[in-house]
Amino acid sequence: MIKVSIVGSANRFEGVTESLRLIDGEVSIPDRAVMVKPNFVTTRKQLAATHVDATRATLEYLSQKGVSEFVIAVGPAVGTPDSGFDSYGYRALADDFNIEFLDLNSDDRVPVQAFDDQLNPQDPVHDRYRSPGCKYRRRPGCIRSA
Repeated sequence: MIKVSIVGSANRFEGVTESLRLIDGEVSIPDRAVMVKPNFVTTRKQLAATHVDATRATLEYLSQKGVSEFVIAVGPAVGTPDSGFDSYGYRALADDFNIEFLDLNSDDRVPVQAFDDQLNPQDPVHDRYRSPGCKYRRRPGCIRSA
């Protein structure tokens, strides 16, 4: 069973920290870098992106659990990851955490095994995979449906 925690808070950092505390027993930590994927719908309006305080709370929680390396990966529909990392204050996280910043729109891709909601293996993702959001992006490499 998947557990979800929801809390009310006037402070993003404290709200995320409390929410993670409530599901602490469900969290297993791998012995490798952990990818954190905040949402950056656009890099031009902060309200359309995960606030850096929420991401900081997640990184602090995971650090306390023993994670020492992080990858922060985003693929905004509007703007570039670098502009979001800069304008939303994400670069400052590297002062306190060992972070690699990743552009999901253009960095190298690696095929991975996919699973359904019952954890049954599915066909692996391959070079011609098209994400559902791809139809909204007018960029090279986007495979359009017929």
